[in-house]
This record gives sequence, C-alpha cells and structure tokens, in this order.
Amino acid sequence: MIDIHTHTTYSDGTLTPGELLEEAHQKKLTIISITDHNTIGAYEELKNPNIRGKFEGMIIPGIEITTTYHGETIEVLGYNFNLDMMSELLKESVLTFEEKQIQEYNLIKKQYQKIGVIFDEENIEFNPEKESCRVSFWKEIKSHPENNCLFLEEKSKEETSSFTRNEIYNPKSPLYVDESSLFPSLEKAIAMIHESGGLAFLAHTFAYSPNIANSLLDILGNYKLDGLECFYTTFTKEQSNYLVSLCKEKGLYMSGGSDFHGTRKINHNLGTGRGNLQIEEKIIEPWVKQYTKHKE
Repeated sequence: MIDIHTHTTYSDGTLTPGELLEEAHQKKLTIISITDHNTIGAYEELKNPNIRGKFEGMIIPGIEITTTYHGETIEVLGYNFNLDMMSELLKESVLTFEEKQIQEYNLIKKQYQKIGVIFDEENIEFNPEKESCRVSFWKEIKSHPENNCLFLEEKSKEETSSFTRNEIYNPKSPLYVDESSLFPSLEKAIAMIHESGGLAFLAHTFAYSPNIANSLLDILGNYKLDGLECFYTTFTKEQSNYLVSLCKEKGLYMSGGSDFHGTRKINHNLGTGRGNLQIEEKIIEPWVKQYTKHKE
C-alpha cells in the first residue's frame, strides 16, 4: 500500500517529517512521498539517517505546487525530481509561505472591502509564518449574518476547505479573489518540475469546483502534464475509474494519495483516506521504475 500525497509541518500539516515516517511505518506503507505546498524543506530533515531510518520503504521526492488555471487556483504534484535543482527553481519563482500569507491577506482584504463584505480587520489574527489567513477571514466573515447571502455553497459556512475551494478560489462565487499574482502560471509550474528532471501530475481533479473537471480535456490538450492523480480520499469509484480510463486513452501516468495533513484535515488518514483508499504499488510502477535516477 502506498501514499504519495502527504504534508508535514513544512507546509500545512501537523506532523513533522519524522512523525509522518513513523506513522507510515506503523501503517505498513511501502512507498510514500512528502508533497508539501511549494517547499521541499522536509527533505533536508530526511538527510539525517536517524529520521530517514524511521521508515524502511521508498520515499519519492515530491512537491505540490500551487498555480492557477483561468483564474482558479489549482495544484500540480511533482515527483522524482532532483532536489537541488528544484530548490533553486523555487527560490526564483515561488513565494515563501510567510510572503504568500501576507500578500494573500492584502488581496482578500482589498477585494472584500471593495465588494462590501462585512468584517472587522482587528479580528483577523494569524501568524503568517505558519497559519493561513483564509481561515481567519472565514471565521470573521461567517460571524456576521449579513454575509450569509454571499456564500455560493452552504457547506462553506461549516468547512474551511469548502470556503477556500468553492468561494475564494471559485470565479463563480461572490467571495472569489483572483490570486493568480501569488503563484507561478500552470505552464511555469509544470516547467519547473520538468526542468528539475521530474514528472508533473494534476492533483485531485474533482476536489476543485466543477469548472476544473469540466475543463480537464482542455488542460490536458494545452499543457504538458505527465499524469493525473487518479486515486484520492474524496473521489468516488466512478471518478477514479474515469481518470484511469483517461490516462490509458492518452498515455498518461497515474498517481494517488490521501492528501494527509495530520489533524488538519478530517478523514484524510495516511494510506487509507476515509478508510478504504488503500492504493496498490502497481499503479505507479510504470513511472517509478523508469524514473529512479533522482531517488533519495
């Protein structure tokens, strides 16, 4: 069983790399990848044999790069790249977590003031070094009943993930904020992965607003992706089957993972997702066998 979509404290997970490796060992996983958002800092820790030794299986170098498609924020997973090359490319093209949080805060504040969202700026408190400003905005905005009519999805009042995906990132929502200035373009994100010797996969197609799933053929036709994340915690069997068939039709590679964040995402359990994910090694064998030159 494998899980090649996980996060640590180097982005927005709650486990350190060592703690994640310990849990992977306990779950008897055979292959994992740490795919923190826009950083490969966790891999510096894995150079310590005392930490790397906590997990006996294969660790595939990974990252999840945030980008945009037609104004909507999406992510690309990169695997099996050269860590040193990727490190240099990230310095050139990607904001640090803290820089991104500060700039995102100002974008959201400016847009919401412009459209008349009711909020008290003094109540929006967060540590930009390790906390998302979106969560603080969400708590403040939903505390004012006058803002209820602005939510596109009812569940966005209950779930921060829905607030992010279906409101801030969704051009059809009144609460949408264009964040394209914060991230490299989709073309650039894919190029960064390729330039560092890796493979680029579109992450969790059906976890975005329906706009992305409806545009999937356009994305595949116009951008040089190597594969799709076909197995994911929230996917239905039908959704996974569709992505698998698409990969076979177009000669694309497949990947899959839980999107584990520790306690920050409920029911995204390592290796098993909501309990029945359990991805087999064979789905990634075609590209893992071919692309092993940068492994560890």
